[in-house]
Amino acid sequence: MSVGAMLEEKVYTVKEVAALLRVQPRTVRRMIADGELPAFKVRDEYRIREQDIKALMQQTGRQEEEQP
Repeated sequence: MSVGAMLEEKVYTVKEVAALLRVQPRTVRRMIADGELPAFKVRDEYRIREQDIKALMQQTGRQEEEQP
């Protein structure tokens, strides 16, 4: 992936993903730790790419309109 593409890609915080999935932030962190949801760290905070959230939602059968 090019640097330009990475800069244009939407990323979310754990708290934002938790709100989208309607779960607690600790659940999102557990999903990251268990390898269910790819993420990367910026300093001490996780960031999750939009495409990874969409992939998770497809795997879990969540509806299209709930996706970011």
